[in-house]
Amino acid sequence: MSIIQEHLFNPLVCLNTIRPQIAILGVLLLALVDHAGATAEYEYKPGELLVIKDGKSPDKKFSIVSGDADRKGGFGGVYLTDAQTKEVLGKLDAVATTLDSAPDAYRAHWSPDSKHVGITSRAERHWAENVIYRIENRRAYFVDTPELLCHAVPKFCALTEQLGGGSAEDKPEEVWQKQRGSEIVKWISPTRFVVFEEQQWKVKTRDPTATLGNYARVEKDDSGETDNAASLYYVWFKAEGECELLPGDKMRVVSTRPVKDQKADE
Repeated sequence: MSIIQEHLFNPLVCLNTIRPQIAILGVLLLALVDHAGATAEYEYKPGELLVIKDGKSPDKKFSIVSGDADRKGGFGGVYLTDAQTKEVLGKLDAVATTLDSAPDAYRAHWSPDSKHVGITSRAERHWAENVIYRIENRRAYFVDTPELLCHAVPKFCALTEQLGGGSAEDKPEEVWQKQRGSEIVKWISPTRFVVFEEQQWKVKTRDPTATLGNYARVEKDDSGETDNAASLYYVWFKAEGECELLPGDKMRVVSTRPVKDQKADE
């Protein structure tokens, strides 16, 4: 299973002109986190390492691979390697590897100078994570990457904290997260890039519409299956954000824009 179908962006195109492509990517990323298949599996031979989707760096010096670096057979994780010598330089522990093992289930997004790489993979069937590493002296250093959600809609973020938000429906919280997907869609420069992010939430009792602005679609559950004393609201959040890498392996969100929800027109 390919995690996201091939999508190419002209590096000379400005941000405003790539917004239609980002909307399309949103559909593809949603397909990723809501894929009918439980896992994308591959049986690795002892010592077998395969380059993930777009895993080779632009300068051809490094590759992101998945496989069995310990030569024990089976899937061991995702690694940074020397593209020429095939030497394993280190395991990328922050990459989500709990669900899929096939190399096409992981996608790399290298910066144009090959000094940073974003990697997208699934932690759960409905949960796609994006992590970023800085590559220096043949080593990978984890970069802290905040979500777009709290930058774009801080009032909704505060509401989820107030209501005790979580990711499991069997907990007593009044708000819980159903799905999450995040991926770098374009590098603007060696230190700036565009991220697409989408999340799905359920909120009990309180109508969250006023906290979300144009960043989300909200629907009230009128099925009659919920407790009459408590309304249930479904939230679909989608945004693109321009982000900047900072010293100390940090990142800041420069700006965000809502992404049109295709379902709203159906």
